[in-house]
Amino acid sequence: MGAEGGTAALPGLGLGMLCWREFDTFEAALDTYRERGFFDFFEEVKVYFNSLDDKAAAFADRMGIAYAGTPENTGIIGGLKGAASSVSTDYVVLLENDLPLIEPREVIAEELALALESLKAGEVDVFRLRSRAHPGQKFPLTEKYNRYYGEGVMPMLRRLSRPGKAKRLIGGACYVHDAPHDHHPEIEPMQDGRWWRVGAPYLPWTNQSIMINRRFFLDTIVAYAEAHPTTRGAGGMPNIEIEWNNSDWRTSGYRSGVSAGILTHERI
Repeated sequence: MGAEGGTAALPGLGLGMLCWREFDTFEAALDTYRERGFFDFFEEVKVYFNSLDDKAAAFADRMGIAYAGTPENTGIIGGLKGAASSVSTDYVVLLENDLPLIEPREVIAEELALALESLKAGEVDVFRLRSRAHPGQKFPLTEKYNRYYGEGVMPMLRRLSRPGKAKRLIGGACYVHDAPHDHHPEIEPMQDGRWWRVGAPYLPWTNQSIMINRRFFLDTIVAYAEAHPTTRGAGGMPNIEIEWNNSDWRTSGYRSGVSAGILTHERI
């Protein structure tokens, strides 16, 4: 399982993976990558370790993956910045160490090509690769969406009492309904409903399982988060999602792509 892409590599696409300990979880995810020849789709593959030490280096060597990192724990923001900086491709898939693949190789190939094509065409600014049907652990968006848009009187009352929050949850329909655009005209079907484009007012930024222009991620997304740090992340450290969870994101004009997805979230 080497670090260089094969003949199936998509032009201009790299893979940056962030790992902070939890090697058992990471190895389980890597097993799904190996089974499906996932690395073949990328021109460059690199794992970036927060708290890089001899154990982390030995793990990467055993897995046959090129690596970079820092002895310090720089948190999510520093780690994802490092992962994106560790490859040189124009576009990058950014993953953490607890994201196994759940789709067959042919679906993975189609989904990656779709996301890359959409980004290169300027149709979206970031493309989500997390599975719509099986998003896995720690995915509260569907529950929040159903609290505001489910059946019954209470969801209707919540929409009336908190219209701003209701608006921000509209994008959650992509993970609840087969045809979310039938429920919310704000969600734009693309390619006859093969995927959806969702504006920033309706769907928040996510760190997890994304494809993005590498320079846009570093120069805009990370730069903003670094300039507006909070202490509400894990361990009191910035994490990008929290820094962008504000009106600046919602008025940015940025657009997210959502398709069937290929990855779930599973921490051992």
